[in-house]
Amino acid sequence: MMFDDFDDLDDLQDDDGASASDGAEGIELPEPRLNMECFGHDDIERQLLELFNAGRMPHGLVFAGPKGIGKATFAYRLARFLLKHGKADAVDAGPSLFGDPLPATPVVHETMTVDAEDQTVRLIASGGHPDLLTIERAIDEKTGARKEGVSVDDARKVTPFLRMTASMGGWRVVILDDADTMNRNSQNAILKILEEPPSNTVLILIAHRPGALIPTIRSRTRFIEFNTLDDALMARLLTRVKPDIRSDECDVLCAIAQGSIGQALNLMDEEGLKAMDRLVAVLQNWPNLDWKDIHHVADYFGQKGQENAQQSFQDILLWIVSTMVKARARGVKGEGGLPRALSAPVFGQILRHYNVEQWVGIYDALLNHFATVKYGTLDRRYAAFGAFSILSGAEQK
Repeated sequence: MMFDDFDDLDDLQDDDGASASDGAEGIELPEPRLNMECFGHDDIERQLLELFNAGRMPHGLVFAGPKGIGKATFAYRLARFLLKHGKADAVDAGPSLFGDPLPATPVVHETMTVDAEDQTVRLIASGGHPDLLTIERAIDEKTGARKEGVSVDDARKVTPFLRMTASMGGWRVVILDDADTMNRNSQNAILKILEEPPSNTVLILIAHRPGALIPTIRSRTRFIEFNTLDDALMARLLTRVKPDIRSDECDVLCAIAQGSIGQALNLMDEEGLKAMDRLVAVLQNWPNLDWKDIHHVADYFGQKGQENAQQSFQDILLWIVSTMVKARARGVKGEGGLPRALSAPVFGQILRHYNVEQWVGIYDALLNHFATVKYGTLDRRYAAFGAFSILSGAEQK
């Protein structure tokens, strides 16, 4: 199944017979459309294969779960499988006792794996498969960033596409990413096709916040919850991408990403480890923070070109505070009850400084603060400076 190749990750060899982990360069994980491997979701694959083999494939699917855990990768895996085997696969049973042909025996599929050299795979990888439509948030030409939501115009493309006859005689598939960003009008645009779906069609909605989908969509689709990846799998994937990663760095990324390999890789690309080091260096003087050091940190993250590093700083600080909330709620009183990434004694001191209600207030204040900086187009230096003010309680006095 999906782990057919994963057991050999530690044994990847180059032409000289050396393990891939012996070198400094790792293997870059491809984008979902190109990624032939999908880890951690074999139970979901078995579930959908049983439905497909029984002729009960749902016409609408909601893939729900945190961002970066493989929902889109699995959606393309399912699309490759359906577009390859969507026709009525059968095995010739040969002649009967009296010489007339027997009914063909339907093929029972045990895996969604499709050969990487297959035409279906190549067409999907190039974005040229006539029976696959992919929709995601469009790029804003002015800012170069993705727009806040999937537009109603894009959502309206779904129904006519699925009503067309399959060009290659099998299924027609739509993958709609960031489905939870659709507004009410966009969601209403796909309701009709969910109410009266044509045969051999499937609409896959990828939702990081499934609660944002209207009830009528949820009631007309099969809801599939994707679990986050465990730390062991996360560590192996991170080592695959960055063979020289240290165990303590791996611990930090796994702890902050909380089972999202996509988040962990983003943190790695955005210099999240350096952001963590800078944050810890400032907190070492807790509770007597050095505001001169804080100004240096704020200046660093406020520089042009440091947008990603600043985002990592925000993500890490929010994770630390949310961890403090949970620890206090469980009655933890020292660093011994915190994740390994927060095992330094200073984090025990920070934990004890506030009660659970105060930590909840700090978390909410940080969320509001970062949103104000982002949408109020304030000086980016204020993001870090204000965050430390909130954490130290300066803005609560």
